[in-house]
Amino acid sequence: MTPRSVPRTDLRRYATANARARTLLCRLLGREGLEALYSYPSRTAMLEMLARTPYGPALLLHPGTEYGFGARLIEVGVSILGFLSGVEAEFIRALLLRYELENLKLVIRAVHHRHPWTEIEPHVQPLGELATLDPRALAAAADLQELAVRLGNTVYDTAAVSALPGVETAGSFALESALEIDYYERLWSTAGRLQSDDAARAQALLGLLFDLLNLTWIARFRDALARSREEILNYTLRQGRWVTGTVRTALAESPLGVWRALDRTPYAPLFGEAEELSPDLAIAKLWRVIAMEVERGFRVYPFHIGVPLGLLLAQEIEIRDLRVLLAAKTLALAPEAAFERVATVRA
Repeated sequence: MTPRSVPRTDLRRYATANARARTLLCRLLGREGLEALYSYPSRTAMLEMLARTPYGPALLLHPGTEYGFGARLIEVGVSILGFLSGVEAEFIRALLLRYELENLKLVIRAVHHRHPWTEIEPHVQPLGELATLDPRALAAAADLQELAVRLGNTVYDTAAVSALPGVETAGSFALESALEIDYYERLWSTAGRLQSDDAARAQALLGLLFDLLNLTWIARFRDALARSREEILNYTLRQGRWVTGTVRTALAESPLGVWRALDRTPYAPLFGEAEELSPDLAIAKLWRVIAMEVERGFRVYPFHIGVPLGLLLAQEIEIRDLRVLLAAKTLALAPEAAFERVATVRA
């Protein structure tokens, strides 16, 4: 599409957001930066080097640890939100609230197991103006029933109340899973309210993320925990790109470690023979699929929701990879072994 043929509505909605996203993309370390970082002799040296990058301010939250990495993603997200409005801003804000969901899951576990706030505080991601909950106040609940009450009049209310009967038998998992599935349902619906082309782009990328989540959860529920077919289907997402309802059902009914239901999907080569499947390598490859799709979105017509969405996914993938590499350095893994587990594809 030539500049003259760009729809005026697309320019109005995305011109400044696209420019800002491109600037922020240039501040990612990329694959080459990650390789240079891993050449440092120790985890401590790697963190010291990262303090001189855009991650520096985030690392000040918890010096000497990687706990602050998420703050960089929130900083990037808030920055890009400043250039969006309407349903586009609503969608990106909903995406960023994944980290509020993660905070809430930490609080649920803390309340259930009676862990003090000080124990989980370093792992809680500050969300600033994005936050709709106060994690510290929620963590003061005496039990999960009281926590559900404290979630009243929030978007988490209905899912929390409906999950309470299952807490007696499944513990905190019942509440966590209900809130997680409800959140992703709402995120998918929010994407569907975008203009039609944007909705298709957003749901194509989200579909890959949902596929990754579903395959990870199926590996846990079916293979690690030997849950029933019905439980597996209840604890996975209805939406996805290639892992459709038919595929999920076939996987749920398959013997442990069998992934033949993926044979007609792009994920078939990732899962190969079950006995050779390494969960951490499979997850890295799934993230790499998302990273490659994000990069493709940056190389086409630029005025669409896929640019800010892709930026945030690329930032999330890089943060994931930084944590992987720090752990690999602690284990003294050779670079080849460490980078098998890295998903970033951006140069």
